[in-house]
Amino acid sequence: MDKVERLTKAHYTSCREPKFQEFAARTLEAGEKGADVKDVDWESTFFVRHLPASNIADLPDLDDHYRQVMKQFASEVQKLSEKLLELLCENLGLEPGYLKQAFAGSNGPTFGTKVSAYPPCPRPDLVNGLRAHTDAGGIILLFQDDQVSGLQLLKDGEWVDVPPVRHAIVVNIGDQLEVITNGRYKSVMHQVLTRPDGNRMSIASFYNPGADAVIFPAPALVAAADADEERAEAAYPRFVFEDYMNLYVRHKFEAKEPRFEAMKSAIATA
Repeated sequence: MDKVERLTKAHYTSCREPKFQEFAARTLEAGEKGADVKDVDWESTFFVRHLPASNIADLPDLDDHYRQVMKQFASEVQKLSEKLLELLCENLGLEPGYLKQAFAGSNGPTFGTKVSAYPPCPRPDLVNGLRAHTDAGGIILLFQDDQVSGLQLLKDGEWVDVPPVRHAIVVNIGDQLEVITNGRYKSVMHQVLTRPDGNRMSIASFYNPGADAVIFPAPALVAAADADEERAEAAYPRFVFEDYMNLYVRHKFEAKEPRFEAMKSAIATA
């Protein structure tokens, strides 16, 4: 984790900072002239795909040492993701391996890492670091800066700060786990605030279903909820993960409930 942090911060400074500064200057100029920049995210980011096939060798500005460290880090995070899925199965009373199998599809899960920097912003009132949203996928493991805060979760209608903690991994739940658990676990609305000082590092790894995985509430959890009138039947639709993602990319920064309803409607129409 220390190597990943050191190399990630050095990579931003040497490879990504100049381009971000150009973006920042344009965004601030537009905002100060009265343009609405609330639909802009104040972040510098790149994405590494690990599964089903890695693209790390194709990313042009990563040196060999950084590539190797990121591959090792991803391998460990994948193991942790799968261990956490097993613990969720145990907690829910599902048979061992149920969630991993539910994610598998025909080619196994999709797994990737979003590497982000949230540099200091002189006008936090104009622009967000990352707009509020829930994550579309399965389980998300976040390795974040241990000095610079900014991440918030929505709990009971209030935004709650997630404090930076050294050598910690923040575990988040995505929309697919909410569906599979029939609402026993909820995907979490979260956002990143801009700050006038500090450059926050964020390395979020997403362990998601395969593109063709069919997602639906676990029958055992639907049956177990029969005594609860509010959950007497599956509360969520059945759909293919890729179809959900096609909808999500257009409505990421909106409430998740209309996305679920849209998938229900699409199935009914089909």
